[in-house]
Amino acid sequence: MLVDPNAISPSQNFLKPGTIKHILDCFENNNPDKLPPRPIVRVDTDGDLVAVDGHNLIAVMAYLGRHIEVYVAKSADDGLLGTADSIKQRNQDLKEKFETVLEARDKVQAKGIQNFQDLIAKNHSAFPN
Repeated sequence: MLVDPNAISPSQNFLKPGTIKHILDCFENNNPDKLPPRPIVRVDTDGDLVAVDGHNLIAVMAYLGRHIEVYVAKSADDGLLGTADSIKQRNQDLKEKFETVLEARDKVQAKGIQNFQDLIAKNHSAFPN
């Protein structure tokens, strides 16, 4: 599903500067095959998207003003297809976080991070000026 990254709520309040740099370098050097797998999101009871995994890629796409292809998981076992280690890790994160991600989102929002623009602002040093 292709979505505006700002329509996704983050469920963590941090980004990884090294991962952000890697993703930006992939775009700058036209290496899309080196990007992390597409993020996994879930839908809450109001129909809103909440990030389960892939926050760094979502944040970069929000920073660049581009839409992003996400995978909408319907359960903890509904992961990405593939055997690459990065996909296996993303699916493991889904299993671990699917049930707790809504509560995590609420805690992040209580700290003033409502969307990915807020998350970028909190982690502004990870992005070029």
